[in-house]
Amino acid sequence: MNNSTTPDEHLLRRLYADVLKVDSVGLDDSFFALAGDSIAVMRLVSRARAAGFDIGISDVFEAKTVRGLAAIARAGAVPETGTREDTRLGKPEPSPTEPEETATPQAEGVYRLTPLQEGLYFQWLYKDGEDSYIHQGSLDVRGPLDPHRLRTATESVVGSLPNLRAGFRTRPDTGELIQVVPDGVKPSWITSDLSHVRERDRDTELKALLKHELRREFDLAEPPLLRCLLVKSGTGHHQLVVTYHHILLDGWSAQLLLGKIMDTYDAAGPIPDAAEEHPNPYAEYGGWLARQDRLSAAEAWRSYLQDVRAGTRVGPAQAMNVPSVSRRTTKVLDRGITDRLHQHARECDLTLNILVQTAWGLLLSQLCRQDEVLFGRTVAGRPPELSNPQRMIGMFANVVPTRLRPDPAETILRLCTRVQAEQSKLMRHDHLGLSDIQELCGQRDLFDTLYSFQSFHTPSNATRDLQGFGKGVRIVSDGHSAPHYPLILTVFAQHDRLAMRFLYAGDVFDDAVVEELGDGIALLLSRMAGDRAVLVEEVNRLSVPLLPWLAGTRAAASGADAGPQPSNGALADVERLLIAQYSVVLGIPENELTADDDFFELGGHSLLAARLVSRIHAKWGAELSVRTVFDHPVVADLARELSAAADEGRPQA
Repeated sequence: MNNSTTPDEHLLRRLYADVLKVDSVGLDDSFFALAGDSIAVMRLVSRARAAGFDIGISDVFEAKTVRGLAAIARAGAVPETGTREDTRLGKPEPSPTEPEETATPQAEGVYRLTPLQEGLYFQWLYKDGEDSYIHQGSLDVRGPLDPHRLRTATESVVGSLPNLRAGFRTRPDTGELIQVVPDGVKPSWITSDLSHVRERDRDTELKALLKHELRREFDLAEPPLLRCLLVKSGTGHHQLVVTYHHILLDGWSAQLLLGKIMDTYDAAGPIPDAAEEHPNPYAEYGGWLARQDRLSAAEAWRSYLQDVRAGTRVGPAQAMNVPSVSRRTTKVLDRGITDRLHQHARECDLTLNILVQTAWGLLLSQLCRQDEVLFGRTVAGRPPELSNPQRMIGMFANVVPTRLRPDPAETILRLCTRVQAEQSKLMRHDHLGLSDIQELCGQRDLFDTLYSFQSFHTPSNATRDLQGFGKGVRIVSDGHSAPHYPLILTVFAQHDRLAMRFLYAGDVFDDAVVEELGDGIALLLSRMAGDRAVLVEEVNRLSVPLLPWLAGTRAAASGADAGPQPSNGALADVERLLIAQYSVVLGIPENELTADDDFFELGGHSLLAARLVSRIHAKWGAELSVRTVFDHPVVADLARELSAAADEGRPQA
């Protein structure tokens, strides 16, 4: 720690060393050359802010070194986090016509939703309860187990986290999305004993039980949205399976939840009642969201996505909106390639995440035969301004677009550097919801593929030896219902190998196509790790076939949609009534609207669609879903659907 020229540099060197677990750090050592990644950046910024430095995540990506970071940090400028009262998850104003069930005194709280929660809620509405976001995590326990104590520990943990006991709904008068936390809600708990089943059949029986749990839908308005299954597989062997809706927990939080259940069970003495726990710190996140500059975020995303001509789709039309069979395959890179990738990232001041997602984008460009591609990217969404964000449990993650514009003549290394620079500038704006981002660039569907990079500090499949669990317990997070996106790539940064899991719609992609994608990205990553000078144009040599529906779409591209058919009589009356509702919801004068207008082209989005449906139901009693608005956004088309729904009692003005 010698040769520091200022106290700030001295302190930052200590923080670098502590976070990266190295003995010493030079003033000009790059954070990423020392094997730092995005999770480590979050930890560094959180600790630096606690020490008084006014820095953000993007500052570390841009400055990289202690000297550079000290030059832009302003020590002592960070304000206090604030009291619980001014940082709680923002409560919406009471509604004069709020339904009794949301205003009941038994409710612990009524809160707004985070951006991704809004998206997940609308997906649930759109699919009329057919859900793509039911997940599972489990504790695999070897050794003595006290089932009653484990249940008590689980109920104590869930009881101490109000956001895990919430239900979700819309206010019928305003369409505002809210989450309601009732008092006294506990996760359902069932047990199953497979110890009497022949040993060779137990695994099959267990898989059937888990699949059954995944297929049991949740009603998002009826908490709890989390249930537990305790399975006895034999003497001294149990599995605690926690099935939950993704609207409650991101993947990071699911790992933390299982770990907290383990810790609570293993603690000495009686398990504390949930009421004895501290207030839920997740509420601070809502306060942080409310304080963000949405106009600045909107401008940043508008600039990033300016001139986007079209989205990137690898599946056929409507592939995201139909039930599908979920399939998966995993490609694991060998230790040698993984080591070379880590070394390549360190030497080039890049994160491993950037290398992999750039390779994925290049592969998509070949798959779709597009010069420019977009795909969804999951971001952690844990702002370092909060106290200990790495340990908070809830839904922090968000999905934002990644735009890749490769130049065939540039090196892949230069492209990676450009992608990292672009994303570092956007990090402070990662809180903006996807529907808002897509509206900014006039695109309803920017992508139908999702990319996620996971390097949690609480790894899945980790075994812990705990006093109460005897031989140890293993955290397993592996269960998913059918995917909403037809193709999802999740990358797991394990200690010595890189694992890439493809989750895909089985009735959209052949297994062979996905296997070929896995081979393609593995080959590309190996090439990138071995040669800094490899050019983007060399990706064209990869054997990636054009998907048949993409070829068919291009062949039919000259065929134009005939548009809505002329209407008359009673249908025209419904159109006029519907135009009046479009006018109210969208804030557009009626005389400027016609039967050919599209709800979303006029500025509509998911929240406004829910408000439109609420108004139609309140005025006419018609049972119309948000999905219907998405499928039939044009006034004339929606009028036909509304007429069909109202045939037994035609709406009156």
